Amino acid sequence: MSTLSTQQSPDQGTDRDTDQGPDEAAPDAWAGLSPDAVHLDADTLDIFELNATLRKLAQGTGQVAVDNPRARHNLGIGLEGADTEVHFLGSVGYYCGGFNAGARIVVHGNAGWGLGEAMSAGRIVVHGSTAWSAGAGMRGGTIVVHGDGGPRTGIAMKGGDVFVTGAVGFLSGFMAHRGKIVVLGGAGDGLGASMYEGRIFVSGPVSSLGADAIERPLDEPDVAELQRDLGAAGLRWPEAPFRKVEAEGRLWYFDKHDGRIWRNI
Repeated sequence: MSTLSTQQSPDQGTDRDTDQGPDEAAPDAWAGLSPDAVHLDADTLDIFELNATLRKLAQGTGQVAVDNPRARHNLGIGLEGADTEVHFLGSVGYYCGGFNAGARIVVHGNAGWGLGEAMSAGRIVVHGSTAWSAGAGMRGGTIVVHGDGGPRTGIAMKGGDVFVTGAVGFLSGFMAHRGKIVVLGGAGDGLGASMYEGRIFVSGPVSSLGADAIERPLDEPDVAELQRDLGAAGLRWPEAPFRKVEAEGRLWYFDKHDGRIWRNI
């Protein structure tokens, strides 16, 4: 795999902080909350009341902090409003931030399955790791994971960007129609299987590429795009070179009676 000399560790972005334990909240980030932040206690509200309150508050400005999320499922669904930042002070369960339509969400802990599923806009930052299928079916916006991503990260995504500072699990990028996945710590088996127009940029070891996935060299526009987007996400360029994974296109159009295609994928 040939790489461009311009890939070599551009000095941009900020250090990523992954020192906290996998289930610990990030006390520095908590201290950074405004004294005027509105606090909601997930122990005293049922999930419907909590989400309804979050949707109302997200129409305003400032910060909202959710105490005691305790890995509850379906937190922060369908939030709008780019001027509000919602902090979950602890780990969240399945489908946090699903259908996000513009809000900024910060998770100080880990996230369960389907983080940001079908989101169309906004930003979700996780100071921990994610389980299966982060960004599944997303159409826009940005997800930044300061940890590892589980299997099928970015599955069937239609747009937007996913950044993972650690590794991603098997079949990440599976059937990605569009959008971009950037991984700084390697990937499991079947990376990019059956993609359409999605793109994956991965630094570190890759167990195997998936069906119809092919590695192509980075060009100068790729490098410029990655420098810009890593900086915007607050991440540094990795030491190991990036590899670009795209669809070769053999599965897009072919004669179903041509057995050679099936044997070779």
